[in-house]
Amino acid sequence: MTEQDLTPEQRWRKHRVRQILVFVTLPGVLLGTATVSTAYSRGWLTPAPPKAACQPTVVPAPARGSFTVNVLNATGKDGMAASVAKGLSQRKFSVGSISNAPETWYVTQPAVIHYGPTGLDQALLVQQQIPGADLFEDEGRGSKSVDVVVGLGYKDLVPLPPRFDPLPSEITMNVYNTTFRTGLASVVANQLKGRGFKVKDVSNDPLKTLQMGTALIRYGEEGDLAAKIVAQHIPGATLRKDTRAGTGVDVVIGNAYTALVPVAQVPAPAPRPKKETATVARPCAEE
Repeated sequence: MTEQDLTPEQRWRKHRVRQILVFVTLPGVLLGTATVSTAYSRGWLTPAPPKAACQPTVVPAPARGSFTVNVLNATGKDGMAASVAKGLSQRKFSVGSISNAPETWYVTQPAVIHYGPTGLDQALLVQQQIPGADLFEDEGRGSKSVDVVVGLGYKDLVPLPPRFDPLPSEITMNVYNTTFRTGLASVVANQLKGRGFKVKDVSNDPLKTLQMGTALIRYGEEGDLAAKIVAQHIPGATLRKDTRAGTGVDVVIGNAYTALVPVAQVPAPAPRPKKETATVARPCAEE
C-alpha cells in the first residue's frame, strides 16, 4: 500500500510515529557521538604505547682462570664429569673438584650451572660453553665459584676457538742436561730466556734420559704448538709426546748439542687477528 492509498488519519499516525522515533533516537546518537569524541580527545580510547622491550646488560666477562668450576655428573654415565672438566680446562677455565652428583638429583637439561649472588657473570661465561645449559642461583653460596651439574641432555661443549702458535713469552719450559758438560743446562736456559722464553726448572734430567742427539723436547697433549716453536730454536731437536697436562715443555739437552739456531734464522711469528673482548649478557629484570 502506497502513501496515497492511506486515509488522512492513517497518514497522520504514521507521521507521528516517525517524529517519536527521531525524538528518541537522535539524542542517543548525538550523545554517543559526543561521548566517544570526548573520550578520544582526552586520550581515554587512545591505545597505550608499546612497552619497551627488556634489554640485557652486556659487560666484560671475568677472566676464565679467575674462578673455580666444579663439575658434577648427574647422568649416571661413568666419566662424564671428567670429560666435561677436561674440555673446560682446554678452554682455560680453572677446574676444581670432579665428582658424581647426589643420586636424588635428576637433571634432564644438558647442564645446570649453580652460582651464588656474586657469581652471575662467572656462571654466564660458563653457560656460553654448554649449549642449552640452565642457571640456578644458590643464595647461600658465598664465593664466585660455580658448579656445573651435567645432565642427561648433554651433547658436547661449543667448539674450541682457533689455536695460534704461542709466542716465546707464552711458553714455559724446564731445561735439563743429559751430557757430561757441567752447567750446560744453565747456559742454554739463559740463552732461551734471552729469547723471551719462561724457564722454570734447570737441572739434570730427572728421568735420566740418555739423549744422544742435540735435544729432546717433551710435551703433553696441550703443548704441541709450544713444542713446535721451541724446536725452531734448537737444530735437530726430537719431539716426544707424553701424558703431562698443560702446555709446558721439557728441553732435554743431548750430547750432540752445539748451539741454538741463530735468531735471524728463526721463523717470525705468524700474525694474529685482533682479539675481541669477551662479554656476558646479564638478564634484564622484567617488571
